[in-house]
Amino acid sequence: LVFRDLVAFVAQLQRTLFDIHALLDYVEILYPLLASPPSKPMRANPTWMGCFTRNTEVCEALYFVGVPVWLVRDEEFISPTMNIVRPVQL
Repeated sequence: LVFRDLVAFVAQLQRTLFDIHALLDYVEILYPLLASPPSKPMRANPTWMGCFTRNTEVCEALYFVGVPVWLVRDEEFISPTMNIVRPVQL
């Protein structure tokens, strides 16, 4: 193999292993918690990347099981009294 092909192979292998690791985290940790959610929110897992969503039900479910989550809202739905640190244009 040429060195460039080897680098591409290793990158694809890493991506596949990360996908498998994420799937195992979901099956072993998240799925049981989502099936029977805790009554109080769990502490967010800092090793997880998290999720952006517009759906409030998805946001609440992920928040309660400890997934870092960001609720994306249109400007008209944001309360004028809300403290916004830095608005982002999508």
